[in-house]
Amino acid sequence: MSAGWAELDDRAWRLYGGVHRLLLRLAGQLPDELITRARTMLAEGDLAYLPDTVTIAAAEAGVGLTAQEVGVLREVFVALGLEGEPTAADEITLTTTTPATGHIFSPDSARPARVPAGLDLTDGVPGEVADLEDDLFDLTDHLVVDALSENAGVVAVRRAWRDGSGERRRVYLVEVDPGVPAWELALEGQKEAAQMGESDPQVEVYWSGDDLPPYHRSAIEAAILLWRR
Repeated sequence: MSAGWAELDDRAWRLYGGVHRLLLRLAGQLPDELITRARTMLAEGDLAYLPDTVTIAAAEAGVGLTAQEVGVLREVFVALGLEGEPTAADEITLTTTTPATGHIFSPDSARPARVPAGLDLTDGVPGEVADLEDDLFDLTDHLVVDALSENAGVVAVRRAWRDGSGERRRVYLVEVDPGVPAWELALEGQKEAAQMGESDPQVEVYWSGDDLPPYHRSAIEAAILLWRR
């Protein structure tokens, strides 16, 4: 894991937080496998190859980064005492916007027409969809929620199903208090989902009050609320 939260100075917070927000913004724009791997690298403090991983993938896919994001990746190099700058950093297209990704989100994997977007399961499964209980909140969901809800800084856990690119998959959306090490909770959620056979788990952890990309706003709008504090 990364350095203890209380031990992170202002510079470390800026780097870890900056990279975490960068990976949030790139979710749905770069391959799931790369996002999951990069989040693992960040949470485990394995930063030496993380900037190269991101810049090479972004340059190859034609995905733009903001000047601030490129600056954070360059600063990682400086902080680690590495020479030069991230590979392909000068090939990155600079942008000030985040595009919609074209993904379609729904609350249920098989019967989205019967399950209302934004369904709240925190007080149990409503009677009109009681027959879907095992699908709406299955063992994978329970394990992720149980693990994340043990952290006092977690505000809510939602889950949507995503279509539109590649295989249909779960996307977890985890709201946490400002000042919480969001990257560590992302890794914890990934590990729990992976234990249940989820490939490249997508666990989107964001701070309350953040201005989220279109990808996350669409996912939250469709998602089921599994747990809240």
